[in-house]
Amino acid sequence: MPVSVSRFLSVPLCLAAAATLALAPAAVASAEPAAPPPPSLGLTRDSAEEFVDQRVPELLERHGAPGVVVSVVGDGAPLASAAHGVADLSTGTPLDPEVHGIPTASVAKSFTAVAVLQLAERGEVDLHEDVNTYLPEDLRVPDTHEGQPVTLHHLLTHSPGFDERTEMDDPEDTGNQRGLAEFLRDNTPDRVFPPGRFTAYSNYGTGLAGFVVQEVSGVPFEEYVERNVFAPLGMDGTRFGQLHDETDLVTGHRPDGSPVPYPHIPLVPAGAAVTTDDDMARFMLALLGGGELDGERVLGPDWTSAMLDRQFEVHPDTTAMGYGTYEYRTGPPRSVGHGGDLDGLHTGYLIVPGTDAGVFVAVNGDDAGPDAGDNPLHDLRFAVLNEFADTFAPAGDNGTSAERTDATDTATVDTSVYTGSYVTTRRPNTGSGRIVTLFDNVTVRDAGDGALNVRGAIMPEEHWLPVGNDVFETADGGERLAFVVEDGRAVAVYLEANPTSGYDRVPAWGGPGVHLVAVAVSLLLLLSGAVRLRRPEGAARIAAAVSAGLTALACLVGVGLVVYAVVDLNRLQEWLLGDSTALSLPLGLAVPLTLVTAGFAVTAWVRGWWGPVRRVHYSLLPVAALVVVAVGAQYGLVWPFA
Repeated sequence: MPVSVSRFLSVPLCLAAAATLALAPAAVASAEPAAPPPPSLGLTRDSAEEFVDQRVPELLERHGAPGVVVSVVGDGAPLASAAHGVADLSTGTPLDPEVHGIPTASVAKSFTAVAVLQLAERGEVDLHEDVNTYLPEDLRVPDTHEGQPVTLHHLLTHSPGFDERTEMDDPEDTGNQRGLAEFLRDNTPDRVFPPGRFTAYSNYGTGLAGFVVQEVSGVPFEEYVERNVFAPLGMDGTRFGQLHDETDLVTGHRPDGSPVPYPHIPLVPAGAAVTTDDDMARFMLALLGGGELDGERVLGPDWTSAMLDRQFEVHPDTTAMGYGTYEYRTGPPRSVGHGGDLDGLHTGYLIVPGTDAGVFVAVNGDDAGPDAGDNPLHDLRFAVLNEFADTFAPAGDNGTSAERTDATDTATVDTSVYTGSYVTTRRPNTGSGRIVTLFDNVTVRDAGDGALNVRGAIMPEEHWLPVGNDVFETADGGERLAFVVEDGRAVAVYLEANPTSGYDRVPAWGGPGVHLVAVAVSLLLLLSGAVRLRRPEGAARIAAAVSAGLTALACLVGVGLVVYAVVDLNRLQEWLLGDSTALSLPLGLAVPLTLVTAGFAVTAWVRGWWGPVRRVHYSLLPVAALVVVAVGAQYGLVWPFA
């Protein structure tokens, strides 16, 4: 589920009233079959074996993950596969795909998409019909945006406008583990955006699409996919089910090498599956073969093309969403696939339909070596995928480089259209999970000469040059940003490397940067108040001093715990997923203390306590505390409202 909570809190990846390239079933059925693709550039059995046996181990050493599994297909056949490193650092057991199953994480969303498209191909569902048509009353999506229903098209392209739902269950607490229907019923997400406006990665959305498969077919989801997708393709080692019930899986690892237990995943269609490298090779070959492998067809060629085509774009010049897939590169040649992340495990596959090539990679740990970085879009998994694409499907000239605004024109670029603060579209709308926007946000500033300075957790560079059509790129042209502009003002921005989620603009006063500055200034004032209050005389004044000190302490502890969580994201994830009050209780206690201190401030003026300067100073203390509490409430950090 890209990207895992701990990684995407620092990020595991919106631009405009994005154009929906909706392909109706009738149009799909009448499309002409595509011509056979040309052979992959330089991809042979020998070159594939050299890639998996030599280049991949080099990347593994540089990134420092425990182990990696990779398989390569091309020209209609599996070409090479290999495993390097260990399955479990604590035992040193060599990684062996014949023995160790591989959790797919969100790669499973592609399996779910095939199942949904099968129903659409048979006319049992309409991708553009209100999804509530196929749901029981207690699971229906609220009609928040009247006249704009959520459809299967939206669910499969991550554009329904749902807020994020990250809840998982304790694998050891069997009494409280939820099934798919129960989770969907009890966790209906808020509809933050109108459907089809932005992409905002949604595990709930894919889970709901999987439930539609179950409801329409009358067969449990896991059983349906086994019968209709895995069995026909000969994917004998692939299945949906809870990871903690499986044996002989690879172990996921944190950067320090500690193992990560697999959670109970209620949204099974979104990421609770196990596979093998050979099975993923068969799946990629089926997609490249128009939905057919070894004489068995799971999807018609036109519907397979629909799965891989640009079905929802946030900007015409950047990567787009398919059905259960997304573009890695727009090409030529295009590459498309899907990635997946759980804590300590990262997967991904990439196919190049134009050259009939594909690669799957799974890494059972976070990077810890010389090339390890904070940007999850540059981890070992993506290093292997990008290396494969650069080697066997190098990008041709798509014309964008020639379009870059030359030096004489950059001064005419109105950067004020783009400057401002943006927060991730993939965000919870309630609870302490709103803290994610403190980590995953983007600040855009004018860099002069028409260029922009862009800062954010997953931004590969700070300096971006204008290309044209509201697109900016790095100096080497390796990365691009696209802005969604409405009425002369940018309303969202997307990094081309991650079309699944973007950043929508917030008001100047609503940006995390402004909030952090306000909190810092308020804490300094509170601290000064606690230090300056000399021993008072009289019980009332002693109570006033104690109240001010306790108010300052509650605010300092509350902010301190957030800072601690920033340093230790694993602890933050533990608190968020465990419904802990550690982050919200201190500021919850600060609320009544602030009110009491405010009462003492009024009393100080009425009774003439201290001199005027000191009274003003004391009066500013509850104001400062109120600022801290208000900012905390913005991020769901005030108990019991968290």
